[in-house]
Amino acid sequence: MTHTQGKLLPLWRGGAVVLFALCGLAGLAAPGAGAPPVTVQPHAAQQPAPPPAWQHRSWTARDHAPRFVQSLAQDRDGFLWVGSVEGLFRFDGTTFEAVPPPPGHPRAATAVSALAAAPDGSIWLGYAGRGGVAVYRDGRLHDAGRPGDAAEITSITIGPDGEPWIAVGDGEHAVYRHTAGGWQAMIAPTFDTNEAEPQLLSRQGDMWFVTWGGQPFRWPIGPGPFHPTAVPLTVSGGGAMMQTPDDALYLIDSQGLRRVPDRGAAARLVVPGTALPSANFYRAVADPFGRIWATTAISGLVAIWPRSGAVERIGEEQGLTSDRASPILADRDGNVWVGTERGLDRFSPSPLRVLPNMAPRGGSGLLATAQGGRVYLANDAAVYQIDPDQAPRPLAQVPPWVMGLCAGANGDVWAISPDHAQVVAGPHRGQTLPMPRHVLEVKDCAADASGALWLSPSGLGLLHQVGARLEPVALDPRLGQPQSLAFDRQGRLVMILDRRTIARLDHGALSTWDGSKIGFERPGTLSVRADDVLVGGTTGLLRLDDKGVQILDARDHPWLFDTRGVVSTAAGQTWLIGYHGLSRVSTAALTQAFANPTRPIPHVTFDDDDRRIALPQSGSGEQIVRDGQDRVFALTRQGVLEALPWANPLPETRFSLFVRALGANGHEWPARPGLALPVGTTQVTIRYGVLDLATPAQRRFRVRLGGLDDGWVANGTAQDISYANLAPGTYRFDVQTTDREGAWQPQGAALTFTIRAAFWQTTWFRLAVAALVLFVAQALYRQRTRVLIARAKAKREGQIAERERIARELHDTLLQGVQGLILRFQAVAARGALDRTTRAELDAALERGDDVVAAARDRVIDLRSPAPNAVDLARALAPLCSDGHVPPVMLRCSGKPRTVAIAVAEECVAIAHEAVANARRHAQAQTITIALHHGRRMLTLRISDDGVGFTGATQDAAGHFGLIGMRERAATLGARIEIRNGATGGVVVQLQVPGRRAYRA
Repeated sequence: MTHTQGKLLPLWRGGAVVLFALCGLAGLAAPGAGAPPVTVQPHAAQQPAPPPAWQHRSWTARDHAPRFVQSLAQDRDGFLWVGSVEGLFRFDGTTFEAVPPPPGHPRAATAVSALAAAPDGSIWLGYAGRGGVAVYRDGRLHDAGRPGDAAEITSITIGPDGEPWIAVGDGEHAVYRHTAGGWQAMIAPTFDTNEAEPQLLSRQGDMWFVTWGGQPFRWPIGPGPFHPTAVPLTVSGGGAMMQTPDDALYLIDSQGLRRVPDRGAAARLVVPGTALPSANFYRAVADPFGRIWATTAISGLVAIWPRSGAVERIGEEQGLTSDRASPILADRDGNVWVGTERGLDRFSPSPLRVLPNMAPRGGSGLLATAQGGRVYLANDAAVYQIDPDQAPRPLAQVPPWVMGLCAGANGDVWAISPDHAQVVAGPHRGQTLPMPRHVLEVKDCAADASGALWLSPSGLGLLHQVGARLEPVALDPRLGQPQSLAFDRQGRLVMILDRRTIARLDHGALSTWDGSKIGFERPGTLSVRADDVLVGGTTGLLRLDDKGVQILDARDHPWLFDTRGVVSTAAGQTWLIGYHGLSRVSTAALTQAFANPTRPIPHVTFDDDDRRIALPQSGSGEQIVRDGQDRVFALTRQGVLEALPWANPLPETRFSLFVRALGANGHEWPARPGLALPVGTTQVTIRYGVLDLATPAQRRFRVRLGGLDDGWVANGTAQDISYANLAPGTYRFDVQTTDREGAWQPQGAALTFTIRAAFWQTTWFRLAVAALVLFVAQALYRQRTRVLIARAKAKREGQIAERERIARELHDTLLQGVQGLILRFQAVAARGALDRTTRAELDAALERGDDVVAAARDRVIDLRSPAPNAVDLARALAPLCSDGHVPPVMLRCSGKPRTVAIAVAEECVAIAHEAVANARRHAQAQTITIALHHGRRMLTLRISDDGVGFTGATQDAAGHFGLIGMRERAATLGARIEIRNGATGGVVVQLQVPGRRAYRA
């Protein structure tokens, strides 16, 4: 089902284990090391179309990759497992995550010499140094025992039941099979298991064994006895078997690559041993496209096409991390992985290949154009022609060097040199045009529908062909020097001026678009399509048509940053070259994107993960062209990159997004449900990743922390993010990523974690503090109340004492004096000498005096009586309505009755007495009305009459203090008093006392 790679090299019958990377013995034979079998897959009727080339990427110690890699495997989820002398690692395409050995494992037995992935997701691994076997399940390693006296596990192969078969070496050489009862030694009379190891479980269900210096053996796994059958083929040294997608079986050893006779197939030599590099032993796999890859342990890697016998050697000179390569694996995406003593190498299928012998020469860089299905390249002084399905061939020499290359609709191809322009291909081949003067640089050139040449030499502005001469074209010099030129399908000249302005010349009428004003900075290249012109620039891609311009901004599409060239193929694909590499997108999708410019555009980018993808050139002109077979040629600073019309036919492996770990306070915890962080944590760093063994660097991420972020936050390609100033509580972290075409995927990963609160940050502590504050506030309130009561009591006692003093003074002085005067007047009245009128007036005065004395006695009695805190003001005003004097007084009350503070009531009654008295004395009124309103916020007392009102300066007449007294009394209450003439006559006295003062006892 799955396969394993053993990489520890045991010395044959030597009893010692020596790592191939450390032994330094290039010619040492190693028959005990196991070759990895290929993954069991359903029978394929035909192989997918092979890729034109393979993209190489490597990881070394600088990338935190383990060294001395000994074994490789890919699990059910797609993770790559790497066994090395340093232990076991899990690789997701970006990060090598170390997996600790099982508890109690020997410290000296860290080298993982064999790996295999079972269908249930578990990983079986074997150790050197008598470390035995372990299995990875449920997130950790479990010890699986040590079969027999095994000193080293050299290979592991998973059987159809999901159980491992292993080969052991270095001392005891044997084959074991794991069963429910433990490890079972596999002994057969047909071959010596001491010299054999299981290498391959074929798609037909056969287990294949390879013996050192013997024969291959096949055993159809079933219920019968273990009785492998020999195949009539000899094995020289340490050979390896593999099965290609067309079900053919092959053996590679020092004799070469041979077809294994099986089920009617005859043995056949595909590649002789003389065509292969020297090898200590072989490990081999077949990729999904039918290519066989084999490592040699000492001479790097060899790749063979079995049908053609083509052989490609790959070693350190070709970029392999080391020639000492042994474990090899073909994953489900078609990538081939190779482990070496210095790290890990990956070879990925790619539509790109480097055009040979086209590295830039001279200072002008490379130039390109296309005409009639052919591509033309210029390198220094040489011009090359590339016919469909052909390699470049020299076409012409244009000394001293070619500065411009362009093609016209009439079939001519122009090459521009410092002194002249020359037709190098087409119906007018050989035609030349002299330059007006010697020039050192030509920015770009183009030919119109008639074939006439247009070009922009530096310092000469814009020139165009008129007959046999080049004549200047009048342009406003303030617009700048033309940098790029192209004619659209309507025959209009489109230009880029000084990498700032886009211009279109239509029969003498010039239209311009200033890049700084339309939000498109530093336009650089032009690509003509049927209905529009695409303009590449630093900030993205612009579309120019008859309706105007539309922009795809690099802030929304980072892969469009600094686009240097665009070309569309007949098959409906568009290729773009720019700062981030070479990108491929559907032409229809790109066109539709201009209508919704912020929506992600599905695309594939070939970036600098492939070392062949160099930065684009900095010059203008065509930087990417295609031929009649839809081959695309892109110019870079290192040469010409050829992209063929091939797409990987293999289904894309489902990606797996995960949260890796959470760090805080100098510690890091693996992501797990219910993770709780220590008290005092305010800053965290969350690491996440995506399982992508092909293009991990192109994944973009967006994150969201519940309770902090309102929406998704873009985090670019970074695989970690930090948050600060976090309060205690529970948080949920979510992350999403893009697929390989740049579209956001709804399925993501999440982590919920809790920051523990200190006791002073807990709810119960806050409630306790709140209760304490309430208790203290209540205590303070009570204390304040007691103080206020004591003060009020003392004030009240002082008031009572003062009232008693005033009562004494009134009784002992004023009242006694008035009573004495009354007695004297009575004595005078008793004399008989008074006339009747005088006596009547005197009697009336005496009666009034008696009333005053009675009122004074009542006042004294009131002063000596305990005064209430609040009174009914209406009742206090009632005597004014029943005193018998004219005009009578009417009392009207409204609002909800409430008692009024005694001090306020006394002042209100005094003001009412004064107002009534004034009305009776001066107003000539017929009626007097007192209106009392108990409002919630205001107490209102209103005294009005229907008399003559005020005339002139009556209100402020000298010697009259009643009105002044009323205002002073109102001021003591903090009240507002208004004294005025009424609207229908008479006088109105209105007093308004704030409720908080009037109703306070």
